[in-house]
Amino acid sequence: MITTPDGAIEVNGRSRPLGGPADQAHLISLRNRASVVLVGAGTARGEGYGAPSKQGLRIGVVTLSCDIDFASPLFASGAGFIVTTTSAPDVPVDSIRAGETTVDFAGVIAQLPDGVIHVEGGPQLNAALLDADLVDAINLTFSPKLTGARGLSLARAPHTLRRFFLASTEVRDNFVFARYERVTTASAAQAHD
Repeated sequence: MITTPDGAIEVNGRSRPLGGPADQAHLISLRNRASVVLVGAGTARGEGYGAPSKQGLRIGVVTLSCDIDFASPLFASGAGFIVTTTSAPDVPVDSIRAGETTVDFAGVIAQLPDGVIHVEGGPQLNAALLDADLVDAINLTFSPKLTGARGLSLARAPHTLRRFFLASTEVRDNFVFARYERVTTASAAQAHD
């Protein structure tokens, strides 16, 4: 996710205005390490998701309603699939289903290929994954821009407090790329050594 020093994560429903070439390059490098990408339907729609540049990368769009434009470039490319509940309507593309009325993300993850699951938001998806205690790392970009207004946050509250530690930072073109990793028993013990 990307944020500004004044806490904004979007401008007029889109995060792209907060970014730039360095941010896009960082996002692509994260995607290149992923075995699959998950994104909320609102984010996929708002950002105009298309086919990924990494050959064979699949992008799962999380939705309860399945009210999606299946003719969009993401789905027309064959890279897009739906992540939803078992009670959601049928869809004309691949889908992963878990949970009756809300998505059971642990059940979804059990059906995904092994490897890195890269989540690109939005805030509802982030909060749901935090609630399910399924977040191992957070890659957060701090934009050098200010919007002067606060809207959505990175993860819509409420969700249970989780502890992460700052694993790495990089500054490129005035963007700060921070990686936070989950505090585990092993990482807490290392911190005290």
